[in-house]
Amino acid sequence: MHPIIRAALDAGDGTASSADLHRRGASRRDVERAIGAGDLVRVRRNALVEGERWRETKPWDRHDLRARAVVRALGDKPPLALTHHSALAVRGIDVHGVDDRVHVARIGSGRGRTDTGLASHRPLDESLTSVHRGLLTVIPAVACVQVASHFGGEAGLVSADHALHREVMTRADLDAAMVALRPWRWSREPAKMLALVDGRAESGAESRTRWALRTLGLRMPTPQVEIFDDAGEFVARVDFLYEDMKLVIEVDGRKKYEKAQDLWDEKMREDRLRALGYVVVRLTWADLDDLTVVRAKIQRGLALAA
Repeated sequence: MHPIIRAALDAGDGTASSADLHRRGASRRDVERAIGAGDLVRVRRNALVEGERWRETKPWDRHDLRARAVVRALGDKPPLALTHHSALAVRGIDVHGVDDRVHVARIGSGRGRTDTGLASHRPLDESLTSVHRGLLTVIPAVACVQVASHFGGEAGLVSADHALHREVMTRADLDAAMVALRPWRWSREPAKMLALVDGRAESGAESRTRWALRTLGLRMPTPQVEIFDDAGEFVARVDFLYEDMKLVIEVDGRKKYEKAQDLWDEKMREDRLRALGYVVVRLTWADLDDLTVVRAKIQRGLALAA
């Protein structure tokens, strides 16, 4: 890799702008060669990401790189803040059901623009923002409400649960964001999200499961329950449990089984639960895209438990 490009990527934590590379002394031809060789990936005009890092990053985790590259390319005059899921991604908060565009808003006043790679929203007050890793973003609670408003309550719930679980925001922060943004003027989705948020959720799959159960009109099971055998020995900590029916719901997220041993351990764990009289319903990430599948699996489990 060209040494100037390498230095710029190191300084930008894997991101750079074409303008910055040219200022450092790299020619237009140097940049195009690096893109052709795969050393750089152009995610938007003037916005570049280190090729190797981009390829190694899971598709659903790439928005962090995209957002940092685009905001670096846009510059800081006038001041811009990352918003919506772009603000969440750079803070390491899970996102789901959103688009690939980088979302920003000007601070104070001004007009934005929207194209295939960028969504610029109405100006925001600076009090709704904070600096993270050198980037100005809206605070997590504001971003969660924005996501729910524009992409639906399920998308907002995945991010809000994760932010609460990581303790980077509180329920009071969410309430304050609702007051500041007043999203009920155009969407009911943030209020639906707020009614379900639970920091006990340990994955986006669990958040999506609660959303599915509520949408299907089913009562909420208890999350994160520890189960012991008759001798008091710990058996498992399950995702959800209907205690009165001994019905367990387990959810396989996008990242759950990374090794064959993980799958084997899970099978042994499930066998022990069944030996204790529990009925186990297993949902996958793909199942959660089709509520008819979720309903059928839950109904089969309920019939067995009864």
